[in-house]
Amino acid sequence: MTPFTSGEDFSQVSLLVLRELLDDSLTRRPAPELLDAMLGRIVAAMAYPRVSLLLLDVPLPSSRLSLSRGQKALFASADSPDSLVIDQVLATRRPVVIENMAEHPDFHTSNVPGLDQFSFLCVPVAAGSQTGASNDRAAMGTLCARVPKAPPVFLERHLDFLATAAAVFAVTAARLQAQTPLPKSAPAIPPEPQDSPREQSIVAVSKSMRLAQKQINQAAQTDAPVLLLGEEGSGRHYLAHILHGQDTRPFQYIENVEELPLEAQHALFLFLRNATATRLTPNMPLTPGDRIIASSSANLEDLIATNEFLRDLYATLSATTIHVPPLRDRPGDLLPLAELFLTQYATTKSVPFKRISTPAMDLIRQYHWPHNARELRFCMERALDASEDGVIRAYHLPPILQTAESSHTEATLSFGQAVDHFEKELLTEALKKAKGNVFQAAKDLRESYRIVNYKVKKHAIDPKRFTPGKK
Repeated sequence: MTPFTSGEDFSQVSLLVLRELLDDSLTRRPAPELLDAMLGRIVAAMAYPRVSLLLLDVPLPSSRLSLSRGQKALFASADSPDSLVIDQVLATRRPVVIENMAEHPDFHTSNVPGLDQFSFLCVPVAAGSQTGASNDRAAMGTLCARVPKAPPVFLERHLDFLATAAAVFAVTAARLQAQTPLPKSAPAIPPEPQDSPREQSIVAVSKSMRLAQKQINQAAQTDAPVLLLGEEGSGRHYLAHILHGQDTRPFQYIENVEELPLEAQHALFLFLRNATATRLTPNMPLTPGDRIIASSSANLEDLIATNEFLRDLYATLSATTIHVPPLRDRPGDLLPLAELFLTQYATTKSVPFKRISTPAMDLIRQYHWPHNARELRFCMERALDASEDGVIRAYHLPPILQTAESSHTEATLSFGQAVDHFEKELLTEALKKAKGNVFQAAKDLRESYRIVNYKVKKHAIDPKRFTPGKK
């Protein structure tokens, strides 16, 4: 028997592996050799086709250690094809469970045959990590495993094992950092202050937002004015404050610069050219030394053609232009942003936030978000208001996310089909929580056993798939 087919065997094997990992972690060996050996122990004992570890700032500050063990012919690189998932875990500091790799959009570029036979699990390796307490600590890396596809109840047990193993890796990595001196030729790197703008930086999993973040960091080192271009709600205002946070000078943030009257546009141009005190509006005086950050959601070149915007001002501002992509063009940022908004709102309201269900994730990915991050934040806050247990489910999301138009699908659900979908999701979640016990699920749903049992059979749900130790 393997750990995938017997709950008792799994417990015995996983505890033995964790004990051996702890023993390994106490040995004095070079960091890559030690960590690679620990990964090999997991692969051998847990029968994982592949397991990979990513650690930042190990063994030296600003370095990156990436290790992988298992069937390397099956997955060629430690960062491919699951780099977006890894970035999501690093950004949100929350684990990810993908039940079927072939059905997940982040793996669609992979040419690996038989991908539909695998599930993918990834947990954060948190600095100072303790099991189950990583959400409030900065992620220093990730521990990921490809496992043979299994029912959710089995995947959750493997996720718990990986989270505990990640805690061992975190302690080991911290010890290796402490005992590895910097090269004599390298100056010590001072730690960043806790309120550093990088600590509150942009969610930038997608390439387009990583570019915007790089441009923000570069612009902070210059005196030039900055022009932020992007749609309403895309985050121009937030990026302006990120930029200001990296600059000690006073700044004026001129939002929707295209709305300035021509006289004010001319005054702004003269200020940028001559650095003399002026006043754009009665409430906006400019003094030499002010950093100018302007933004616009309009096509300024079109406004120049109609004499509504000054060509000279545009030429001066556009020397440093940062394009903020719309949310629909940065799909990799969707779930990390949603998690961030939910976490922030949960903290503000002092309510729990646990996770986003897979059906809800699918709807979030499918919607085209015409009002960008602002709309996403609003939807997540309303969804958390509607949730009773901190889990965001599909039916908590606004109806517009669930229409054929919003999901770009031609098929539409009748009222009866929509009710069936809602009913099946409720039953599945209740059975999962009750570990396949229909009686307990009925009690949790505050419904009679007879009705719940009838509905379970109607929707062809097998309660045994949620029972530990059974397939």
